[in-house]
Amino acid sequence: MRSILIAVIDNPARIDDSELYQQLLSLENWPVGKDYQINIQQLPCVFKHSLTVLEQLITQFKPAHMLLINQCRANVDIRIEKVALNINDASEPDNHQQQPRDTLTAQHGPAAYFSNLPVSAIVDTLHSHALPARLSYSAGTFVANHLFYGLMHYIKHQNISLHGGLMQVPLSPAQASRLPGSASLSTSLAVDAVKLAINVSLAHSDNMLRSTG
Repeated sequence: MRSILIAVIDNPARIDDSELYQQLLSLENWPVGKDYQINIQQLPCVFKHSLTVLEQLITQFKPAHMLLINQCRANVDIRIEKVALNINDASEPDNHQQQPRDTLTAQHGPAAYFSNLPVSAIVDTLHSHALPARLSYSAGTFVANHLFYGLMHYIKHQNISLHGGLMQVPLSPAQASRLPGSASLSTSLAVDAVKLAINVSLAHSDNMLRSTG
């Protein structure tokens, strides 16, 4: 049984809300395929420590696919991130009150990594289901990008067969109602987007296996 790991990044304290995580937990019983088991976990909104937790989860679940999920106040649509940057430049403190400015996630890492998920195909599929989505080339410079870069760096240097990437979604209506001017997306639509992204990723990897078999 192969694992699909969905890791939800905790929100900053000012918009803390576990509604999306609670809804995503239902996917652990979603019959995605007889050879796969979905595991839903949380990652702290904390620089450095979040990478330790990330590596522990990978060691524990040994996933074939890993999707990081982040709710972002600045988002007006679903963003499928292609590029992870080797920079931390926080405009606000993380949940341990750390606020790195112009530092690197990996001192000897490249400037950027690309997601190895079929990001364009995921965006096309979300559009075909009338979901507002776009391919993004900047995941920001806060904890979500830090984790995205750390994930791809780990995949590269541990030489493991793991498809990984980051999806950023708008706040839920309940969250946005407390932050005037913020866009929102219903939690049910965010969960639908995650399910579609998983299906596309599995189909893509299965096609790759058949083409090399």
